[in-house]
Amino acid sequence: MSVVKKKKHVSKKNKKAWRKHCDITDVEAFLEDQRLEERLGKFEVKPDAELFVVDTAGDEVKVKEERPLTAKAKKRAKLAETPKCYEVLIPSSKVQDPNAKRNHVNPTGTKPTALSKLKEKRRIEKGIYEKKAELAKKNRKMALNQKRKMKSTRQNFGLDLWGQDLPEAKGIPSTLVDDFVSTEAQLHNVLPERRLRPKPPLAKTVVNRKAVELPHPGVSYNPSFKEHQELLQQVVQHEEKIIKRGEHLQRVTTGMFSKVTVQEKENQWREEMNLNEQPHNPADESGSDSEYRAVNPPVQNKKKDHKARRKQKERLLEKERLKREKIDKKKITDLYKLRKLQSSITTKEQTQEKVRELRSTKRAEKAETAPPALNKNKPPQKEPDFVDPADLSGNLTRLAPSTNLLRERFESLQHRGALAATKLMMKKKRRVKSYFKPGHKVTDKEIERYINKKDIK
Repeated sequence: MSVVKKKKHVSKKNKKAWRKHCDITDVEAFLEDQRLEERLGKFEVKPDAELFVVDTAGDEVKVKEERPLTAKAKKRAKLAETPKCYEVLIPSSKVQDPNAKRNHVNPTGTKPTALSKLKEKRRIEKGIYEKKAELAKKNRKMALNQKRKMKSTRQNFGLDLWGQDLPEAKGIPSTLVDDFVSTEAQLHNVLPERRLRPKPPLAKTVVNRKAVELPHPGVSYNPSFKEHQELLQQVVQHEEKIIKRGEHLQRVTTGMFSKVTVQEKENQWREEMNLNEQPHNPADESGSDSEYRAVNPPVQNKKKDHKARRKQKERLLEKERLKREKIDKKKITDLYKLRKLQSSITTKEQTQEKVRELRSTKRAEKAETAPPALNKNKPPQKEPDFVDPADLSGNLTRLAPSTNLLRERFESLQHRGALAATKLMMKKKRRVKSYFKPGHKVTDKEIERYINKKDIK
């Protein structure tokens, strides 16, 4: 038997007490059901086809074993589905608009303002829209002409249209070229060298670049006299360049400063600091100390007379006249030199144009054969290889190697762009200091050995 609880009477004076002691769960459940019906639709309105399913097959129906879909079929089936990212945008609520006669409001910017009307009027007066229409018409015409031109260029009447499609061109044996043999069987019997795809053409820079640079004939262990002398001249020129650069660096760095001895340096310092002893002059002692002596003698203000001023004025006028005559004479000579100046300017421009063309052609040739820039470092400059005439043996077995073969091949790969150029990084060795730890067990021989070792270093 259920026990009926006695209702507890509480004060409901304030809004807080009403919220605390009033049970509104039934109202909230009713409103929640009503909102759910508004979203999903009412059962009375829904048709029977959505609510019920008619079972016509029965219980004893064998379930059809379906093959699992392949990955490709699964992807194709998913194409018709709505993506997950767009499912949020699809409206799921079936709540009708409470205001059925809602006025259509244009979005911001669609309604023309007074300023936009004035701007439109000015544009029409200027004829901007007509210019745009003419330009669009012109562009359409140009595109059409370009399309026609491309179609006309594609027509090549000297090409064999059926040559590429013939089975013999594909490498299929003539014995298998029949209607009853399938294409798979025909391609299966194609020779392996014909079945492979043709290699694409190499890049322009790779084609023009040398694969392996051949060494100079004078490097041979038994070269001719002429080739050996040519290589010798190249090595001499290379060494002269290095010596010249070293002399230049010596001249602009160390050679700019004069060398002085310690005594000369001290004498210069004494002269600059004015520390040398002044020579004793007995004439200075003569005379009283109270007498004032000026460093500069007094100057008399001697006035020029009228004749001197006139002569000075005449000299200035004559100097000005000669200057003006010289300028006028130069103007006349420059007029006669105009043709010569014009010819010199034209010849200079022609020579500059020739030099510019030569530089551009050289730059283009260098760019064609230049290796690709794989990183910021540049490959090391190749040093000329040379064998001294005294070391030439004429026999390969008795010839001493002058270079490292592995290093030479590595630098060759860098020069040809197959490997990125590297930079030699030298690590500094740490100078470890040694200390002598004195103790009561240290002998005199150990101390002497440490001192001698320190002196040698």
